[in-house]
Amino acid sequence: MRTKFGLILMICAILVISACGNNPTSSDSAKQDESVNAAGETVKDEPSKEATTEPAKEEPKEEPKEASNKPGEKFTLGDWEVVLDSFEFDQKVSADMFSSSADEGNKFLILNYTVTNNGKEAKDFTSIIGGVSMKAIFKEEYEYNYTVTMIDGDLGTGSIKPLATKSGFVVIEVPDGVADSKESLVIKLEDQDKAQITLR
Repeated sequence: MRTKFGLILMICAILVISACGNNPTSSDSAKQDESVNAAGETVKDEPSKEATTEPAKEEPKEEPKEASNKPGEKFTLGDWEVVLDSFEFDQKVSADMFSSSADEGNKFLILNYTVTNNGKEAKDFTSIIGGVSMKAIFKEEYEYNYTVTMIDGDLGTGSIKPLATKSGFVVIEVPDGVADSKESLVIKLEDQDKAQITLR
């Protein structure tokens, strides 16, 4: 009986000792964070810098680049090759038997373009829905959008076939004060790219 009891005690003691040997004590974990340098001094190990690196920041999306041009200069805007041949201010725009007049106190800024569609399908240069976005900016702060007149020659009234060139106009209605001023006036165009034409 004593032999069995002694054997059981010995087995329990072995299990307790082996269990303690597998669990690192706090002093063991402290030793794991320390190492000895060449001078024999104990030095704490610093956590790896690789483990604490911050996630990479997302690169900001690039805005389309905006080219600045003058009337008569050829430039590319997405699939379009564009030249502003000339511009003028007038109370009305007309073709054949049809005409359209600006409201009282306003004038049309008539922009005469030659454009080539270098894309692979027919599309509108400007239109009520889609096409190139275009506006006049007066003194860098006042904006005026273009108007589709539905008159022959308006570049907003028909699509242009691939690799075809077409001349026509786009009108932007502006107040007389803008038309008569000498202050800065630029045309901003946007498709897949951005461009601007400095009128004055």
